[in-house]
Order: sequence, then structure tokens, then C-alpha cells
Amino acid sequence: MGCKKGELITAGFLSKEGLVILQRLEMTENEFKKMAIEETQTRRRPWYAFNKEFEEKFLPITIDKELQQDDHESAFGALLNDGLLDHYGLLCDPLFNEEIHRFWNAWKSTKDMVLISKIVRHNHCCLAKEYYLKQKRIDKLDVNQIRPFPSSAQIEKRYIRKQLDFFVE
Repeated sequence: MGCKKGELITAGFLSKEGLVILQRLEMTENEFKKMAIEETQTRRRPWYAFNKEFEEKFLPITIDKELQQDDHESAFGALLNDGLLDHYGLLCDPLFNEEIHRFWNAWKSTKDMVLISKIVRHNHCCLAKEYYLKQKRIDKLDVNQIRPFPSSAQIEKRYIRKQLDFFVE
């Protein structure tokens, strides 16, 4: 069975304790959703999201703060308007949102963990975008005061693959 639109396969949280990304593999969507909700309850509030209404549809929790300035603002537009596009470019995001389902469906048929590592890496980049926007819009930091995250390629190689328990030479 292929990934359907709106199916929850990855859940990421950025809190004072750090970054957490949960990746569904063999669980059902409902089991994964239950686990993700339980994980959010261990994280300190407030919780922020870009397009929080959209995020709340995936995971039925209440997100405290909206980072999107209006209903039609895209994440790319927000980064561009706030002078954060260079920060985002340094992340080296491996996927576009519309490609996630292709990688998920390919993983389901091949079990090739490289495909999952790209999905997790993309989620890392999405969380970094939200972190940048929070620092600019909520914390009112100047762009020069916002420290860029390391490249997601470095994160994938050093951390994601280890946590997924596979290595590619």
C-alpha cells in the first residue's frame, strides 16, 4: 500500500531539550500517532509551528504559537522576506515536500534505509527553518545573530544513519 496524502510517517519536535525526530517504519499510522503524541507530552511548552493548523491536522495536539504571518505565506517566502534564505541554503535539504511520499513508498518496497535517512534529513531541515523563523519573528533576533545549523548532509552522516543503525560507505 502506498503513502496516502496526509499520512503521518515522520514527526519532529524542536524544544529547549533539543531536536527529536520520530520516524515510522513498521508501526501502523495509529500506533505511530499515539507514540508521537506521548512524546510531545514530555516536551516543554510553548510549541511553535509554521502553518500550525496544517500541522495540527497531522498530529491532533494544540500548538501554542504560529510562525506563519498570514494564511498564504509559504515557508520559502517567509525565509526570503526575513533574510534567512542563505541560512536555509546551508542546510542542503535533500527533498521537496512533494517527494516524501515517493521515498516512503520506495522504502516500503525496498527497505533501503538510505530512503528513510533522506526523509529524516528533510524533517531536520524543516525544523531548522522553523527555528530560524522563531528566532527572527518571536525572539526578534537580527539575522546576523541567528547561528546556522550544520549542513543536513553532515547530520545525516554523523547522526541519522547511526540512529537508523546502518552505514553506507
